[in-house]
Amino acid sequence: MTPARVVATLGALIGVAGLGLQYFLIVRNMGAEGATPLEATSRYFAYFTILTNTFVTLVMARAALKPESRVGLNSPRGELMATVSILFVFAVYNLLLASRWDPQGAQKVADVIVHQIVPLTTALFWILRPHGGLTWRGALFCALWPTAYTVYALVRGQFDGFYAYYFMDPSAMSWGALALNVAGLCAAFVAFAFLLVGVDHALAKRAGAAAAAQA
Repeated sequence: MTPARVVATLGALIGVAGLGLQYFLIVRNMGAEGATPLEATSRYFAYFTILTNTFVTLVMARAALKPESRVGLNSPRGELMATVSILFVFAVYNLLLASRWDPQGAQKVADVIVHQIVPLTTALFWILRPHGGLTWRGALFCALWPTAYTVYALVRGQFDGFYAYYFMDPSAMSWGALALNVAGLCAAFVAFAFLLVGVDHALAKRAGAAAAAQA
């Protein structure tokens, strides 16, 4: 079993554990306040963190089951999108959100899994995968994920009044300020995607040089 497949297997199992624990906690906590399981499930899937953890868990699960596949979720740009997205979760949470609450007990465990362990495991998985299959356009492709989430979050918020993140809450700021927040975050997201494409090219070049030296 290759190192990438080992990490993919562990990452998928950790991802399922973190997502399952967080789901249990939100159903329990909201249920204690009178919410139905359906309402708790809806709230659960309001978060970019949860949707992105689900995405990367599926990517790693498929890589563990079909390690040679480089199509669909495991295409080079699919894995790039997953990696950029989850590392963005890591960065935004630790820079903008972590200081706003202090989870304890099981919630702390779930918090660490979805915001730290899964992102770092995904990064290691991506580094260990084959490289050289990305073009610079792949970085722009990655923008589809946060763009789709922005539309989804704002539309669903108009129905239930809940916005998962304070910097995307139109009830707390003007639409102009919200647009600037989203534009800034998307620009940072795409810039990071371009950085990882550059890393991909460098890793491919390094692998090629090592192969040539052994020939």
